[in-house]
Amino acid sequence: MSEKEITQAIIDDWKSKYGEIYKIGLGGEDYYYRPLRRAEYKTIIQGQEASTSFREEQIVQKCVIYPDITTESTAGTKAGIVSTLTDCIMMVSGFGVDTEPIKL
Repeated sequence: MSEKEITQAIIDDWKSKYGEIYKIGLGGEDYYYRPLRRAEYKTIIQGQEASTSFREEQIVQKCVIYPDITTESTAGTKAGIVSTLTDCIMMVSGFGVDTEPIKL
């Protein structure tokens, strides 16, 4: 499926399956992804022997809807793509601060 084949109907179908859908362009390719759910996050972080890069790959494989992400497909990508996608996924999943705290 090429970028021009991602129609509004496909996006609407993804929204009905996953809820929120996001798109970002990285390294000349568009990536469509969804937020990480709490239960998924807990499963991923429970593997204490797993490295940060392994966890990033798990998050990206779970949340990127298109294109299909596999360990093999990420091996040839630019080094920062998976980390950047992970940062984007984590941001839309509620990690980080969107607003400034109010001092009381």
